[in-house]
Amino acid sequence: MFLPEGTERENNKVYEQVVIPATQPMPIGIQEKQIDIKTLDEIGQLVFKGMKRLNRIQSIVFETAYNTNENMLICAPTGAGKTNIAMLTVLHEIRQHIQQGVIRKDEFKIVYVAPMKALAAEMTNYFSKRLEPLGILVKELTGDMQLTKGEILRTQI
Repeated sequence: MFLPEGTERENNKVYEQVVIPATQPMPIGIQEKQIDIKTLDEIGQLVFKGMKRLNRIQSIVFETAYNTNENMLICAPTGAGKTNIAMLTVLHEIRQHIQQGVIRKDEFKIVYVAPMKALAAEMTNYFSKRLEPLGILVKELTGDMQLTKGEILRTQI
């Protein structure tokens, strides 16, 4: 095996440090096109207000996430935009329950599973702020935080 060009090694009595230079991202392919937020429907534009466009990974999975019920497995590093991909799928579900311009909130429940309580709180805050213009109620349910039956009935996420 060979390390990439520009790799620096420092041997110490206690450890060896290897610094591998960052690689350049692949150029955008011919069929890849970043999705502009202004091209989304009214609901998408409301939720993604303040953003100009989806990033590369979000744009690649956009069609599947926003317009189909297909399953997806997204593996990407921290900060790559997985939460916004989740939001695209949430919006797809919400859009399926609109009749005559009204969101039928009693027709669906969305469950977002987080591996840690701190992340659950962060996602609850994120989804609450983004979905507020649609009147979607987001609540956190963990081993430490219980909801009443009434709260569960009134909550969409």
